[in-house]
Amino acid sequence: MAQRDFLVVIENAACVAQRIAPAAALAARLGAQLTGLFATGYPVGAAYGDAAGWMQLVDAYLAAQRAEASTAEAAFRSELAARNLGGDWIYRESEPTDNAVALAALYDLVVIGQLDPDTAPAGALGLNPAEVVLGSGRPVLVVPYAGSFPEIGRRVVVAWNGSREAVRALHDALPVLADAEAVSVVEIDAPAPLPGYPRVAAAEVAAMLGRRGIKAVAESETADDIPVDDLLLSRAADLGADLLVMGAYGHSRLREYVLGGVSRGIFRHMTLPVLMAH
Repeated sequence: MAQRDFLVVIENAACVAQRIAPAAALAARLGAQLTGLFATGYPVGAAYGDAAGWMQLVDAYLAAQRAEASTAEAAFRSELAARNLGGDWIYRESEPTDNAVALAALYDLVVIGQLDPDTAPAGALGLNPAEVVLGSGRPVLVVPYAGSFPEIGRRVVVAWNGSREAVRALHDALPVLADAEAVSVVEIDAPAPLPGYPRVAAAEVAAMLGRRGIKAVAESETADDIPVDDLLLSRAADLGADLLVMGAYGHSRLREYVLGGVSRGIFRHMTLPVLMAH
């Protein structure tokens, strides 16, 4: 059987163990290897000074990034060896978001981290996870910056609203759902049926999964005054879920990808890994 390959985006050595843990759990169950990606970026915001000073800054920055990449690679390969997983390493001295978006075309899943607001670089430096989700065309597993996630995909919540993005996420997640112990398909504020206006309800999604041998239940929730993203995370906690599957709604403004409201809220406040597709 052909082997799957997951691309794990690494920003620094400190995030390696926490980023690999959920990816490795899925890789072991789905027969995948892990490829680490470390892309440096450039301190473009400093380019407005004198040329000689700017080049010195770039040289110093790249030297520090090369050292960090070397440490991260050693940690990455050590984690693979400890987990008896195959894998590879990619190092690029160019913009990290563009690299992740471009290389995603070659992989079955992209694994990235939620931005930590206390440590995220300012300006153009660093990874833009939202742009990777919205621009890569591949399923993306977003790992919260806080917490430990040694096992995921056993108890899964699928967020359902009938949109194209939700359909994409559902079907991208089928290999994970097929091995899950419990799957809950949750729809929030489902519209009332209208004559001549077809829609697929959460119960029909659960029935489809059942025909595939995946035990699933459907839930319909009313948000009232609770933000939808908060309600989804609350239900995931109530159900003991270790993975949330959802479509990511967004639009582009020039080159800046912007998430829609619910997707943006999940990105900011996620408490468990989220498998997103756009």
